[in-house]
Amino acid sequence: MSDHRDVLDYIDAHRDELYAVLRNLVSFDTQNPPGGNEKAAQDWVAANLRELGMEVDVFDALPGRPNAVGVLKGRGGGKTVVLNGHLDVAEVLLPEAWSHPPFGGEIAGDRMYGRGTSDMKSGLAGFIFALRALKALGHKLKGDVILQSVMGEERGEPGTVACLERGYIGDFAIVGECARGRDVFVTSIGVMNVAIRVKAPYSQHLVARRLFNSTGGDLEGANCLEKTATVIVPALLSLERHWANYKAHPHLPPGQAMINTFAIHGGGNMAVIPSSCELLATVFSLPNEKVEDVRREFEEHVLAAAKADPWLRKYPPEIEWLPAADPAQFRPCRTDPADPNVRALAAAIETVRGEPARITGRGAIVDGGWFAERGIPVVVYGPGDVSHIHCVDEYIGLADLRDFTKSIALFLLRWSGAA
Repeated sequence: MSDHRDVLDYIDAHRDELYAVLRNLVSFDTQNPPGGNEKAAQDWVAANLRELGMEVDVFDALPGRPNAVGVLKGRGGGKTVVLNGHLDVAEVLLPEAWSHPPFGGEIAGDRMYGRGTSDMKSGLAGFIFALRALKALGHKLKGDVILQSVMGEERGEPGTVACLERGYIGDFAIVGECARGRDVFVTSIGVMNVAIRVKAPYSQHLVARRLFNSTGGDLEGANCLEKTATVIVPALLSLERHWANYKAHPHLPPGQAMINTFAIHGGGNMAVIPSSCELLATVFSLPNEKVEDVRREFEEHVLAAAKADPWLRKYPPEIEWLPAADPAQFRPCRTDPADPNVRALAAAIETVRGEPARITGRGAIVDGGWFAERGIPVVVYGPGDVSHIHCVDEYIGLADLRDFTKSIALFLLRWSGAA
């Protein structure tokens, strides 16, 4: 295989231009929540894709919230690769604690600081600059390259799904989420939100509590907040502990099959016994599981716990998947480590870094599962480290960014084929 030394040298020689691409992306405040702030950044991405000679499509994934997709047409006879990255970033909490402006893209030493530097505007910057390097050196590919800059990943919104439904698919996909340098993630977990609602068919005054909560009161009643806290929450914790012992995947750490309660709503009037309560939770699924099986086991466990309580046996909880209040979901992903697409990417990484790529799995949510669901081999590979994201002073190592950009450029030349 050719090392295409000219491309690797070009990226090193023009590293400041690469950093400028990332700094420009970071300068756009695309926090999600709140979301709805993507347009200016997507317009900037679209302009850069047009400069690369790509056919550009900017369209709304949700009303007023656009994706930007560029298609670089090849000369023919090659395969199509999809390069996917999300433009939204995590919310900036404790801005006063940052030592660098969250949207400044400041460089200190061999790091650039800012929200989105690792998660995951550096992946988008590397994709864009890898294509810029190929264009500057006159390299033409046989196959097509589709670059998807999507909205909404941070809250499980349909940015990537909208691209796929619009027909932007390929023979292989790379999601540019942070992957600790030489890691190539061939598996990732899935998550789905669920609502559990406990409801009483009546409303009772505060003073009625002694009549249903004490011996001889002779009044049916329940505090739905308390039923949620003492029956439903313990049931979820016991199921999570069971899953931690009996569910595993060789590419993921133990205990990855989790259940996280993230909101409980109910009551609010001191003079009234809470007659309803809603619990929202995120349920994980492993790459070797069917989502339908996870849902069924979850429901059976919750309803069995409810049947052990006399009141909940009569008034069982309602379970709703993907509730309107927060319908986030991500599909699990599993790609064969021996897939030739994976091996080609791993070989490019090894050429650039001088050490073998590490084929493993990612225990965090990504958009890769939407490709896998459609039968498209997909990996997660990008610059940055998951331990640096969603936190104060998020940063990217610039050497990592350069190596990623080189690896993508080299992979495209070898895999798609230079015309």
